[in-house]
Amino acid sequence: MRTAFAALAAMLAATTLASASARAEVVQQADNGFVVQASVTVATDPDATFAMLRTPAKWWDKDHTWTGNAENLYMDAQAGGCFCELIPNEATTEGGAPQRTLRGSVQHMQILYVDPGRLLRLSGALGPLQSEAVTGAMTLTLKPVKGGTRITLDYVVGGFMRMKTGDIAPAVDKVLAAQLSRLGMALGPLVGAGDTSETDGGAPSDNAAKDASDDGASEEPAAPGGVSALVTDLAPDDEVSSGEAASPAPKEKPAAKPAPKPAPKPVAADPGAPKRYKPGTRPLARPARAEDDEQEGR
Repeated sequence: MRTAFAALAAMLAATTLASASARAEVVQQADNGFVVQASVTVATDPDATFAMLRTPAKWWDKDHTWTGNAENLYMDAQAGGCFCELIPNEATTEGGAPQRTLRGSVQHMQILYVDPGRLLRLSGALGPLQSEAVTGAMTLTLKPVKGGTRITLDYVVGGFMRMKTGDIAPAVDKVLAAQLSRLGMALGPLVGAGDTSETDGGAPSDNAAKDASDDGASEEPAAPGGVSALVTDLAPDDEVSSGEAASPAPKEKPAAKPAPKPAPKPVAADPGAPKRYKPGTRPLARPARAEDDEQEGR
């Protein structure tokens, strides 16, 4: 049973260390400088992350200090402030009591830019680079993610150095990755962390909801026979108050033309008598005269 619990504890510890391990790499390298980048995701919000970041005595590795004691580290997180280390004076007085009135100090880096909860930028040559004619710019960016904060470190070094960049760049990369991993352990690693920020993966913004309503995606169509349909029916054809196009009115059928009346038949009293017509039905053309009448009229 104890063996099973020990195996489980070792597995959980390995998972935690793997989650807290910072991803680091030398992203650029030349004869006169190099660029190192590392990142880790922690289970704290950006403000709490920044508060730990500005307290190096709680997470910086003592093996990478000048005194061998991380408690001597401090950071004045203001522009012009110092990421420094106190060097205690181990001298004693004549009576043998420790004399700590005089202390030395060493500057690791100087603070250039501070935006609490978002960004911290420092300038300086770390470790053995301090004795070379180089300068370094370190930028630590804090980005909120779902469940925590992603910390990204960029360290750019350039200038003249007596050592080969091919040798020093991987060493600096390894040291900074270890320091960032210790920071992740101090804050608590975020297991299964993603790279999506809260604004990218959270609920849709008010503008997005407004746009969806403007497009009509969330609106239900009006039921037939509703108030809008009644208003449409009551509105004139050329002015529909609802703003919808009215259906065209059915075209009226042309009136049927009356059938032409047959010409009235002449009424003759005697077959031999001249044809007479009813009043109002006399044809417009003059009837032909008899030859005798024509002769008499000549």
